[in-house]
Amino acid sequence: MEDVTENSSHLPAGTLLQGGKYRIVRFIGSGGFGCTYEAEHVMLEKRVAIKEFFVKDFCNRDENTSEVVVATQSKRALVEKIHRKFIDEAKSLCRLQHPGIVRVSDVFEENGTAYYVMDYIAGHSLQDIVKKEGRLTEARSLKYIREVSDALSYVHSHNRLHLDIKPGNIMIDGNDHAILIDFGASKQYDEASGENTSTLMGRTPGYAPPEQMSNKVGKFLPATDIYALGATLYKCLTGETPLDTSDLISGEELVPLPSSVHESTRRAVSAAMELNKGKRPQSIEAFLSMLAGDTTEGKGNRSSSAEASEEERTEFEPSARSVSGRKEEPSTIQVIDQTMFSYDDISDDISYVDLGLSVMWAACNLGANRPSDYGNYYAWGETAVKTVFTKDNSKTFKVRMGNISSDIRYDVARAILNGDWRLPTKDEMDELLEKCRWEWTSVDGHNGYRVIGPNGSSIFLCAAGWRFGTSDNDTSNSGYYWTSYAFESNTRYAYALYFGRGGVEVGKFYRYNGGSIRPVKDR
Repeated sequence: MEDVTENSSHLPAGTLLQGGKYRIVRFIGSGGFGCTYEAEHVMLEKRVAIKEFFVKDFCNRDENTSEVVVATQSKRALVEKIHRKFIDEAKSLCRLQHPGIVRVSDVFEENGTAYYVMDYIAGHSLQDIVKKEGRLTEARSLKYIREVSDALSYVHSHNRLHLDIKPGNIMIDGNDHAILIDFGASKQYDEASGENTSTLMGRTPGYAPPEQMSNKVGKFLPATDIYALGATLYKCLTGETPLDTSDLISGEELVPLPSSVHESTRRAVSAAMELNKGKRPQSIEAFLSMLAGDTTEGKGNRSSSAEASEEERTEFEPSARSVSGRKEEPSTIQVIDQTMFSYDDISDDISYVDLGLSVMWAACNLGANRPSDYGNYYAWGETAVKTVFTKDNSKTFKVRMGNISSDIRYDVARAILNGDWRLPTKDEMDELLEKCRWEWTSVDGHNGYRVIGPNGSSIFLCAAGWRFGTSDNDTSNSGYYWTSYAFESNTRYAYALYFGRGGVEVGKFYRYNGGSIRPVKDR
């Protein structure tokens, strides 16, 4: 633990606490809600570290008595609430006993505030080691990360998240072992109610994933800590601090890992740092399996992950005319060949299928060359392919609109294909849903639905998933296909046809998410 520039708000060296039981040796550093000191257990003549509850933005210290007071009456209730949680969580941390976790040995109140006592670790933080030495070897990096992973797995087994994993919170002791410190931002989750307690949320740029930066860690989700663990490994391997998630969402790219790094390590870092928490490894064991080269324990999927944040959810809600769950998933997936589909060619080389409905349907998604390809993803009402999908760069989010079919400014099918091609209306999607037979199948290794019209002709709608930020979500399990209609009562949404293996429905979908386009043409 290293010295940092001193601050007038901390206790001076020589201060006695608990009636002389502890003596402050030096101030180490401070964060958003606490000061850390090197101290001595006087009777045992043992060095310890002491964390003091001190919210620097809301509290002052009397220089004569060391008493901590809340600066303004308006913040008193908030500080008192966090104070109580600080004590409760310190007591809980006392029960965590693991060689890779700093041990908390005492908790007490004094000077109008609270303190807890930890083992003092003689060594250097991983942050300081990388700063001094530059990027570490892969073998050394993996040694430290595996030791931290073992400690974190223990923490998770007690229904607790750390929520501030970063090189600065990993100490390397005199025996070259990694020890996890600073649980000030951690959360303890109650299995029965799903509720949690917390002090202040850790949001270290570069290490905190999107759901943590937006304060949406509402349920026990190891994948939140796993993102930070992957980002820490990235720092060790490159010597570079990872980009903040807002930069990654905007399309900026990380500095590549050195060419000497093994493929299994690359996959593990990439998977752990997925912006979509549902696509990260869902447990420490899964992350370690990826490091070991076992890809079967890799990324999570949405069916096994916890609920996504608002930005990551599809927020798909069926309309009044939906028939949710009307198709049951077959016990086996029928693999069919493209030759089962028949197309008629038109002059501009775009193939279509006559299903016996009011319009002709294109044989492929927009941007695809064959029915089994995913094609391109588009935000609703936009006519250009883009790599990042957020509400901030959406052109129509919260804009009041109606039917954009055939409007070349917003109808991407019309803008790109010209001729008679356009987006299907909501009624045309409903017609496809209600008058056709839907069979879950696979074409060229891609899952999706074979949609069989009243006349026996069929098209294939592939399960291309959807996009948010730079991430693909739920590919091979679901499909989201835009209609031309904005949602009537809420300007955040437009109508889309959604399907999974268990059913098909038409409902609302966030306009800024990337969805698929299946054009139609009039008869």
